[in-house]
Amino acid sequence: MDIEPLKNILEWSENKKETLLYYFTNDVKKKVINLEYEEDKLYVQDRIFCIKRNTLECEHDGNIVFIDQGKIGIKITGIKTVKIEPNDYYIFVKCKKTISKQREFMKELLEQL
Repeated sequence: MDIEPLKNILEWSENKKETLLYYFTNDVKKKVINLEYEEDKLYVQDRIFCIKRNTLECEHDGNIVFIDQGKIGIKITGIKTVKIEPNDYYIFVKCKKTISKQREFMKELLEQL
């Protein structure tokens, strides 16, 4: 069943990340507490954690390898890649200092195109 229990609460929330953290279990909260909640701007090579909207469980975590026609490909292990629909997940992005420079470069490059 595709019911999103926090949809109405998040529409009214000023700080969506804090609202989500309040409802997550301790295991999920530990994984994403230091990460950035992202709804729109995802880039290749970002390390992401995908929390399923209807169960609030962390289903996938890995690096983005492609973004194609609204779907995101996540490299889970060296041999396993998963293709997900981003609208089904709350996505948290892990930004490292070296990666954030690459992220800024990709963002600027995308804006130039």
